[in-house]
Amino acid sequence: ELIRLCHHSPSGKVKTFSISQNFRTLERMMPLDILLPVQNALTLALPQNGDPFRAEPAGGARKGKAGATAATAAALFESSTCHVTIAQIFDEVEILSSLQKPKVVKVLGSDGREYRFLCKPKDDLRKDTRMMEFANVLNHLLATKSHHLGNASRDLYIRTFAVMPLTEDCGMIEWVENTRGFRHCCQDVYIQENLFDRKTNKGIKDVYDAHFRAQSAGTSIKKAREVGFHARLLDKVLQKFPPMLHKWFLQHFSEPSTWLEARLKFSRSCAVWSVCGHIVGLGDRHGENVLIDSSTGDCVHVDFSCLFDKGLALEKPEVVPFRLTQNMIDAMGVSGYEGVFRKSCETTLKVLRSNADTIQCVLQTFLHDPLVEWSGGAHGALNPSSGDNTYAREAMANIASRLAGVVVGVNANPSLPLSVEGQTDRLIAEATSKENLGMMYIWWMPWF
Repeated sequence: ELIRLCHHSPSGKVKTFSISQNFRTLERMMPLDILLPVQNALTLALPQNGDPFRAEPAGGARKGKAGATAATAAALFESSTCHVTIAQIFDEVEILSSLQKPKVVKVLGSDGREYRFLCKPKDDLRKDTRMMEFANVLNHLLATKSHHLGNASRDLYIRTFAVMPLTEDCGMIEWVENTRGFRHCCQDVYIQENLFDRKTNKGIKDVYDAHFRAQSAGTSIKKAREVGFHARLLDKVLQKFPPMLHKWFLQHFSEPSTWLEARLKFSRSCAVWSVCGHIVGLGDRHGENVLIDSSTGDCVHVDFSCLFDKGLALEKPEVVPFRLTQNMIDAMGVSGYEGVFRKSCETTLKVLRSNADTIQCVLQTFLHDPLVEWSGGAHGALNPSSGDNTYAREAMANIASRLAGVVVGVNANPSLPLSVEGQTDRLIAEATSKENLGMMYIWWMPWF
């Protein structure tokens, strides 16, 4: 029924539809004695000190092997949220306006709270699942390896959410509450400052078109980079948009201590996501795939379909390792990326590089469970049933190189393995290069 719900496509331009009218079977199933698929219910509470997990039977009585195993399993999923089941599904389903028409479903949990889920059709969510597995492992490593790095990694983590593939081309994602797209946050401020209106994007498109018309025919990308062609283009647009995201933080966190905490959380979460995304070749980090939590300041990334260097094969290759544009730097405070951001990047890289085998083990499953889009050979991949996948092996080789400190990317010159500090410095330089940003696809919006 949930698969049917994902693919349901009402006629016309309706923005909502009714469960009771279109999915009577699903409605009659309620209440369901099934765990609510939220992140806490899908996460093991593993011991952080590395000791074996022991669940003692109540009252000291010895249990049989099966009973002890059940007790251990129950203790592992110790969060109270894990025991919330599906009590009811709300009648009204909202249809979002993006291309694939995803739906927002609201569910009532047995704890009396409302939970929202995004039902996505025509999208293979197994990559998103792998990314969340990777993020959970990284969170565990950051929490448990802090004693090797002093207290440096104590406040570093990635915000995760539940991803549930239902079939190869649809699934459900836990809705991340209190978040707003990075692009919309910037636009909110620019609209208040009278720097953005409905005609602004057309004006930017005209600037791009005029700039490329002036380019000499037959000029190679290498030659254009040498003369700073793309940097000049970006400068033309940046004149219209001074960095102002710090004002959004001032408006949402008006009390000084909460403002400082939010700014620190934003800088740290940006750093962890940047390094994590670079290692696994995460692309398509446009302004709607990067969210900001308006209650904490956390940076949250969504939509991981452009994973494993897929962005390098686009018509406009993504030449930056991660998104670090002027407004993101502006929100990090007076020191910009030189303060908390750089230190957090270095700490995250140290943890990843010192646990490279663990990281690669999590991602190794792709070699044995090739994705649908990898079969058939857009990248020269072999038949999945043969147990070999050329593109998957290339992706794993790139991940191994990055974990060894080698710079991998479109414009990356071959390099010897760099130190953690050297690799961080190189990545920040590539991400903030005006020439690189000017080469990005126009609606990636490198000026924001």
